[in-house]
Amino acid sequence: MGGDETGYIPKSLDAQERFLWWEMDQAILAIMLLGMGVIAGSMLLGMALGAATAWQYGRLKAGKHPKFAVHALYWWLPSGWFVKPRVTPPSDQRYFLG
Repeated sequence: MGGDETGYIPKSLDAQERFLWWEMDQAILAIMLLGMGVIAGSMLLGMALGAATAWQYGRLKAGKHPKFAVHALYWWLPSGWFVKPRVTPPSDQRYFLG
């Protein structure tokens, strides 16, 4: 226990899983758009669109909570589609009376 310890905690302890150089949610977006491009017969367009979308999504969520996508889907989609919380009310009930 020397006096040179600063209490630094590495950022990589809480890092999300990665696929190549993207986090998993970005990789899922890129792979989905690549697959849609392959189905449509334009693999290069799918690759470009997937990479651009994953990059923009990474910029959007930079500095936000790790579960940013779940929070956004809770507010933007109807409550029964994606997240079914037991404690909080459905996301479409914005005003509370009481």
